[in-house]
Amino acid sequence: MHRRFLAVDDEKLALEDLVNSLKKARPGCEIRAFSDPIKALEEIRENAFCPEAAFLDIEMRGRNGLELASELKKAIPSLEIIFVTAYSQYALKAYSVHARGYLLKPVTVMAIQNELEHIGELTLDAQAGKSLRVQCFGNFEVFHGEKPLRFPRSKCKELFAYLVHRNGASCSVKEISAILFEDRPYDRCLKNQIEIFKSDLLKALRSADCADVIVNSHNSVAVDPQKIDCDYYRFLSGETAAVNSYAGEYMTQYSWAEMTCAALSEKIR
Repeated sequence: MHRRFLAVDDEKLALEDLVNSLKKARPGCEIRAFSDPIKALEEIRENAFCPEAAFLDIEMRGRNGLELASELKKAIPSLEIIFVTAYSQYALKAYSVHARGYLLKPVTVMAIQNELEHIGELTLDAQAGKSLRVQCFGNFEVFHGEKPLRFPRSKCKELFAYLVHRNGASCSVKEISAILFEDRPYDRCLKNQIEIFKSDLLKALRSADCADVIVNSHNSVAVDPQKIDCDYYRFLSGETAAVNSYAGEYMTQYSWAEMTCAALSEKIR
């Protein structure tokens, strides 16, 4: 579950021990380690690194771990904080910044594994209703787990892209037809075609057990944004990592997305 970690300790030997323990606890994980807390914060804010958990020493020069944790949580609200320290008197203060765990040095591999397993259970609960990951920045792509979701036809995928773009707003069949077939007049034949696309979209989502992301009615259709993990939605909520991940491209396959692309670029200037 957890594969990306941030490790921060201004004592280099302690940092090396922490990194080695993390590698043993989670083989193959990505770890970015820093002895300078300011550089660790820059890695999140400027380089768009988005770890699932951060292991922080508390007593550090320049900026202590409690302050760093507060700044990291502002950038990535979902980030799990685990403090690693030799000072037990910091335990209550650690939990005041909503730390998920607290480990005393020297840290053992088993202690790290226990913390990660606990975090994994909480993460599964929090993401139980978000089985789809939607990428809007760059090309529009949809993933179920680690695999791309297969759509029966390109227009079916574009329909879903537009619904995601509308962020929960109900879209009529006529509105959708104007987006998918901008040069064709709206008539019964086109209406029936859109209904087929809606049906195919539901089948594709149902195959991944994700049909509940669609809010469907006879005359309109929408997505439930609360059931989608989406970079665009996280950008709109002000999440720093999502804002930093935007590189000036938004749903590049679709011409109707160009105005939103310009608006997003304007926001980060």
